[in-house]
Amino acid sequence: MAVALLVILLFTITIIRFLSIPKVDSQNLNIRKNPSPYAKIIGNVEHGQSLHVLKKNKNTGWWKIKINNQKGWVASWLINKENYNAKKSNNIPETTIVLDPGHGGSDAGTLSADGNKMEKIYTLKTALKVYKELKSLNANVLLTRDSDKYVPLANRAYLSYAAKANLFISFHFNSSNGMYNASGYQVFKYHKNADAFANIINKQFKNLPMENRKVNFGNYYVLRNNTQPAILLEMGFMDNTHDLKLIKSNAYQQKIASDVKMAVQEYFKD
Repeated sequence: MAVALLVILLFTITIIRFLSIPKVDSQNLNIRKNPSPYAKIIGNVEHGQSLHVLKKNKNTGWWKIKINNQKGWVASWLINKENYNAKKSNNIPETTIVLDPGHGGSDAGTLSADGNKMEKIYTLKTALKVYKELKSLNANVLLTRDSDKYVPLANRAYLSYAAKANLFISFHFNSSNGMYNASGYQVFKYHKNADAFANIINKQFKNLPMENRKVNFGNYYVLRNNTQPAILLEMGFMDNTHDLKLIKSNAYQQKIASDVKMAVQEYFKD
């Protein structure tokens, strides 16, 4: 009898340990040499694989893990989708919104058809106008960059996590890759926690002088590896003459900023 009880106890402990081992829900999780988004990538964990956690840093969220006899560090906030934060607030001054002007520095982004205009310039100009509009609502607004500098994608997504952002908005302009008749703006989202805001902002953009290419699924790093409600905006095609004229204009950039402000107000309303 005692032996049978011991066997049952050991079996139960084994099951509990197995169920407590975290499994990766994201499509791909990088293993880094050190607990930093700057650290060298030394491997990756695929969807569904289990991790043996050796150490947890509660302050930074980085976990030291072992998998297939390899040790390294992973960003714990990217492991379980159940932990992804869709927290809303009815008081805008209590919210944190991260604005992400795409590209920058050595990364020019896409170019105009003649190669003279760079996406990075207009993403920053637009984001700075949005920043001003949202600050007028007394929101806590953070920028992933505020000048022409290169910022790794991992750092952009990490800022969203570290700041516990209520929203993350990434600004971009599109390219048709030589099909110069492509035109319009488009809203991308990845996780379900971004669905509501993606639909609200897409509706708010309806009066822009461009085709509405609607809300779409976007498998982009800053969305995929973001625990907070995150969207990516493609606000026209750099290599389309009609779109580029608008993209370069202060009036169009300001219109985007005003529409984002109204979408934020709608999203956080009582």
